[in-house]
Amino acid sequence: MIEETLQETADRLKNFKGNVKGEVFRVHAEYIRQREGKEGVKRVEEKMKELGVSIVFDKVKSFEWIPEGKSSLTIIVAKEIFKWSDEDIFEMGKFAPKFSFIIKIIIQYLVSMESLLQNAEKHWGKHFDFGKIETEFFPQKNKAIVKEKDISPLHPLICIYHRGYYTGLCEFAVKEKNVNVTETKCKYNGDEYDEYLIEWN
Repeated sequence: MIEETLQETADRLKNFKGNVKGEVFRVHAEYIRQREGKEGVKRVEEKMKELGVSIVFDKVKSFEWIPEGKSSLTIIVAKEIFKWSDEDIFEMGKFAPKFSFIIKIIIQYLVSMESLLQNAEKHWGKHFDFGKIETEFFPQKNKAIVKEKDISPLHPLICIYHRGYYTGLCEFAVKEKNVNVTETKCKYNGDEYDEYLIEWN
């Protein structure tokens, strides 16, 4: 990927075709608030507005559709202004399923890694109106593969966020404590889609 300025990234993400549920923004804001306080949330809002992508987190409704470009830019902006590391973005993703009440509703009957992963494709649409995921489950090897398809590239940081998200989801949903998620294919490396290997024991 050609290196972009933050403004160039914002301008590109404005044109991303796809939406995400507002609950995702509520969770982003909560992570920022816990780490950087209320002023931190305000700083992100101000920087987003400066970039021409306005968002007021407290006014977002959990079930409304909001452009995914704004969601991705929130993560990118937070890393930029707070000087977070890639590990911080991984932890942001890991935090998300544990705080989202939509996820809590979805997983209350999914009591095994198998049921969680087999239902992942169906529940994708509860959060996104674009793309799709495909899963392969190998129970005897304690591993699974998740493929994210038909999604235009967003930003390399989003791959790190998703790796954290899948880790947190598996740990939270089925109480697996030894979960490892590796990105094995990435559009930014020239692959056709993003792919994550999930392993547990």
